[in-house]
Amino acid sequence: MPWTARRAAATLPAMHTSPRAPGFAPAKAAPGIPPAAYHDPEVFRTEEERLFRRCWVFAGFTDDLAHHNDYLTRRIGGLDVVVQNFDGELRAFRNVCTHRFAILKREARGNGMLRCGYHGWTYDRDGVPYGIPGNEAQFGLDKAARCARALTPVAVAACGRFVFLRVAADGPSLEDWLGAYADILRHASEVFVRSFDERETMWEANWKMGVESVLEVYHADMVHPTTFRKLVKGDWRCDYDGDERGGGPHSRGVTSVSDKSARWWDGVSQRLGFRPSDRLREYDHLHIFPNLEIGFTRGAVMSVQTYDPLDPARCALRLRLFLADPAGLEGGGTAARRMIEDTARDLNVALLREDQEESEQAFRGVRQADFPAMLGLGEERIQHFHAVWRDAMERER
Repeated sequence: MPWTARRAAATLPAMHTSPRAPGFAPAKAAPGIPPAAYHDPEVFRTEEERLFRRCWVFAGFTDDLAHHNDYLTRRIGGLDVVVQNFDGELRAFRNVCTHRFAILKREARGNGMLRCGYHGWTYDRDGVPYGIPGNEAQFGLDKAARCARALTPVAVAACGRFVFLRVAADGPSLEDWLGAYADILRHASEVFVRSFDERETMWEANWKMGVESVLEVYHADMVHPTTFRKLVKGDWRCDYDGDERGGGPHSRGVTSVSDKSARWWDGVSQRLGFRPSDRLREYDHLHIFPNLEIGFTRGAVMSVQTYDPLDPARCALRLRLFLADPAGLEGGGTAARRMIEDTARDLNVALLREDQEESEQAFRGVRQADFPAMLGLGEERIQHFHAVWRDAMERER
């Protein structure tokens, strides 16, 4: 069955024109953003400032910040950021020592005091340096002077177990930013409790190419005939805000799981004691602007991936996989569980490898093009992504 796109479904609200994306109405084919938007260094610098520093950007999970002095680091909009647990409270700062600019935390995550490895300056929960080796003899900084040397704060908030950062000092709350999709993230945080795989892959393509590869199914018959295409039926339903109030910057797409896949995953869940979601029973995909992608398969598996920009021509795909398997938290699981993990991991890795190849080829092509892409109805979520991108890029401070 060829892929078909429907503008509404019984379980999803009708699509709306998004106020964040003026004029968006994917009723027919439409041109995409200019080719230079994918590779021009100046466009990339503007994205860093107007998209990634102003939006709430996914950073990781509270699982990785569960204990005092646990930390994780991210690079957002060209800036290094550290999130740290201070006695159960998450705080985030620019990850640059205010003494002589050293990067404070250099690992992706770990545990340790917020201390600079260069000269030993140590910072408290307010980002103020309270431990300065030889302060009296070297600097003579009193309390006010130390406060003046505090780290630059970064907004941090969690939705369920999903942790987000916003570099800009002002902006919407995380709850307002996520809108109706916040409830899905809270629900997913309760269901998908066990992470069983994590990996990072460098793509030789602009980050938008990666995002676009998961926002449409028009390519599935050609690119994924033995992977994704066998798991689902040939339908696709989209919405852009999750309710009747008007659109937002994110989108959701749902396609029916094939009968064979449904029976297989339901059998696995029953035999192994999984507690699958009763709300995410098909293949359900969320795009949280700008670069967070979350996929749910039959309520049993969750894939979380980001396409993090490195430069105009490269991005890092970060993938983490979860099972709705609370029993597997104790003891590492049985051989049957490991087989399910291997199956789910191998499928996701194969899918993303297929998308990587096509995205890198498309990136090679876009650098030679002088015309925009032509986006059809089956690519309407890309139309919406482009509309939100244009709106954000054109908005001044």
